[in-house]
Amino acid sequence: MGKVIVIDPYLTKNPRTPAKYKDLKALGKVDLILVTHGHVDHITDLPELAKLTGATVVGVPDLVYNLVSLGFLDGSKTIGMNKGGTMTRLGPGIKVHIVAADHSSPLDLLAIKPDTTGVRNIAGGAPVGYVLEFESGFKIYDTGDTAVFGDMALIHRFYKPDLALVCIGGHFTMDPEHAAFAVRELIRPKQVIPQHYGTFPVINRTPAELKTALGDAPIEVLDVKPGEAVRF
Repeated sequence: MGKVIVIDPYLTKNPRTPAKYKDLKALGKVDLILVTHGHVDHITDLPELAKLTGATVVGVPDLVYNLVSLGFLDGSKTIGMNKGGTMTRLGPGIKVHIVAADHSSPLDLLAIKPDTTGVRNIAGGAPVGYVLEFESGFKIYDTGDTAVFGDMALIHRFYKPDLALVCIGGHFTMDPEHAAFAVRELIRPKQVIPQHYGTFPVINRTPAELKTALGDAPIEVLDVKPGEAVRF
């Protein structure tokens, strides 16, 4: 049976989540949860999903160890890993590489403890992205939340991702125009799935704008709707 990897669980309060997945049990088996950073729209369901599924949680040490010390995660089910690291927790055929991102990453306590008072944000370490490498050779790069940065070219050089999950919302991350530059000039995947848009008014950009910004670049934009499944 295949492995299930969840990245940045934000489902129960996400306005774009299909009704079915407002119940975390609908996800079924989860083997690994990857966390890119500590913002509210990336960790809201992390403690509950980790407890429900028994999945191992991976993130930068500052983030996961603080969550453990606060009682939100089981220390025996976490792996602190930093930029440049690679792990094969799911077996030698699946490699998880942790890579840089250009963003902020406070750990937002209000996201996971709504009755929090006083200090809301504590150290969450550096923001990151992930490259998933499968036994077939297929590679997926999730940028996490990020601006364009020149070392995306190194991610292409080291990993040559086939598919990139790229933020396009603007304001907090790349907008479609900057994302188009990133994938066309630096990451150079065969396909791209836009993400991190449309959940709040301030990030109301669209995949159609990314397609326009890419022009005639030989990169396929997959406009995947929440809840849809795609195969590669």
